[in-house]
Amino acid sequence: MGYIDTDTHVIDPDECWDYLDPSERDLRPVVVEIAPTAPGLPPKQMYLIGETLCRRFPTDGRAGGFGAEYTPEVSHLRDPSVRLRKMDALGIDVQIIISTNFIAAEIDNPLHEAAIMRSWNRWAAQATAPGKGRLPWVLVCPTRTVERAIEELEFGARNGACGVMMKGVEHGLFLSDPYFHPIYQKAEELNLSIVVHQGAARHHIEGLGITRRPASMAHNLHYAATVMQAFYAVLESDLYKRFPRLRFCFVESGAEWAPFVFHHFQRMRAARNPESFTRTSRGPSRIITPMDPKEEMARRNTYISCETDEHLPHLVSLLGEDHITVGTDMCHNDNGSDPLAHTVLMEREDLDKRVARKIVDTNGRRAFGLPMDFRPTDSLKPEDVRDVDLAVL
Repeated sequence: MGYIDTDTHVIDPDECWDYLDPSERDLRPVVVEIAPTAPGLPPKQMYLIGETLCRRFPTDGRAGGFGAEYTPEVSHLRDPSVRLRKMDALGIDVQIIISTNFIAAEIDNPLHEAAIMRSWNRWAAQATAPGKGRLPWVLVCPTRTVERAIEELEFGARNGACGVMMKGVEHGLFLSDPYFHPIYQKAEELNLSIVVHQGAARHHIEGLGITRRPASMAHNLHYAATVMQAFYAVLESDLYKRFPRLRFCFVESGAEWAPFVFHHFQRMRAARNPESFTRTSRGPSRIITPMDPKEEMARRNTYISCETDEHLPHLVSLLGEDHITVGTDMCHNDNGSDPLAHTVLMEREDLDKRVARKIVDTNGRRAFGLPMDFRPTDSLKPEDVRDVDLAVL
């Protein structure tokens, strides 16, 4: 018991647009319905936000595939007490709440972005408040207007937020770009983590899921690749010197890409260093200066959420046991989803139980600045969770 779920979601309901500032209410997203692409299929719905077309996800959260059935009380947080009871039954103390819409929605107009994100953040603060610390949320950040972004960080920190959502590539800029320094400075000051979730701006209609012919599954690699780019940008930067207490959390892309990124970075660093090129008695060669991923992860305050079927002993040996977390991806049914992720991980026989406990608990608390002594599930009795239905989430 006492798990920290570092990747969970809400399926953004229409109510999250009810908090628009009175002067910005004309910017409310418009629901657009797409005719069925084949007989017997239901129509698909989109949000039109300004001039940007975004996915509108269904109540049951099944847009990504087959899996658990979710009720609006859980997926829309219309009754947080229902979600809390499900968490109790799963042994989860805290779930990090992340928007679904803004994983991929990149709003072109800066004023529209600021208005829509302001409304979502105020809805999230209200919807998660009944969780009394068990449902900390990741605020959405209007990065194109820095002054509005700072306002949102300050609001979020006062109202239960634990992190700031940023895409792996944010409006064409890598996360190492100095443009983001004011946001990082404020996030560090407010003890908010920077959260990079699998996903990317959908600029092509085939990525929106509305065409007759679905995109190849290979298209999904694009969403994981942006997480890798974000990690790479942090790795190559001096952000850890400028903002030594700022944390970066990379979620829902697994962790097995991290060894590749470290290896690629070492070789790129060598390629740009004339002293790495050497002539030997057998011919020219390259000196690749190694780096210690454990030290680099710790130095940069970086955390990566794993998946339960990854080669975790190898990842722990390379990345260290203190910077890997795990999430259930609750409310989604896609490649990152497993409602029993923490239980499954704890049952792995090839992983030391002490290390497993860090992954399912301690590391998540450190990644999101959560209290180590906040353990509501420790006080539960068997009868408190006996009648909770996990067949329907």
